[in-house]
Amino acid sequence: MNAPDTVEVLGVRFHNLTHSEAAQAIASLAESANQAYVVKPYSEFMPRAARDLEIRSLLNGAAICLADGVGIVWAAHYLSLRGGTVRALLQLPLSLASIAMRPASIKRPLAENMAGVDLTWQMLAALEHAGATVFLLGGTAAELSGTKEQIHSRLPRLRMVGAHAGHFDMKGAENDGVIAQINATAPNALLVAMGFPLQESWIASNLPRLKVNVAIAEGGSFSFISGSTRRAPLWMRRAGLEWLFRLLRQPWRLRRQLALPAFVWLVLNERMGRDSPR
Repeated sequence: MNAPDTVEVLGVRFHNLTHSEAAQAIASLAESANQAYVVKPYSEFMPRAARDLEIRSLLNGAAICLADGVGIVWAAHYLSLRGGTVRALLQLPLSLASIAMRPASIKRPLAENMAGVDLTWQMLAALEHAGATVFLLGGTAAELSGTKEQIHSRLPRLRMVGAHAGHFDMKGAENDGVIAQINATAPNALLVAMGFPLQESWIASNLPRLKVNVAIAEGGSFSFISGSTRRAPLWMRRAGLEWLFRLLRQPWRLRRQLALPAFVWLVLNERMGRDSPR
């Protein structure tokens, strides 16, 4: 795989790929003899990554880092704009409004928003086409069962060689047992859906012990694939409002959403610091 262009947002390097390019790149990693991992950080957790060097290192150590959410696509666009402090302040509300009013206008320099399970389905289809084997790790037992059922229904030729729920002691004997179960099948691709940053930390810590070619951090994908969590209507997803739909259905997410103003503030500070005279 040729190295794609990267775009930096708050110290994290995002790879500029389309959905189809990302799916094919992950399938290529699954066929490679070199171990790698893939991450998809999203806006709510970027403030944590910005202040935590260890988390930034985890994200930047990935072979592929994809923008999960319109917020990161917006941030990359806003940081690419030129002008001094006054212009930066004037551009801020206009660019934020463009997320809903003119979403196509912010798709520079990052071409696409990788949020949702659409990319996961494209990736799984690419893995099926490549003849790769897949192991699922994460979610509840019910989500895992539903995810396996849905994948088998849509991609019957994809070889799922094993699965394990995500609720286990990630240190000591229980973790060793999970690793042994994965290694017994030696899958080409390991999908890890345990939430940020737990899944990234687990992958980075255990990858040297795993007999897998690529591990992919999947966040809440199993919940959506299984149907346990309903996705927003297509028009809301296209308008970059899936976060609002999820907030209305899951009010407990408000605490996480409160990180978004902090994310915007950090992006503004980065832009102002860049544009200020030296």
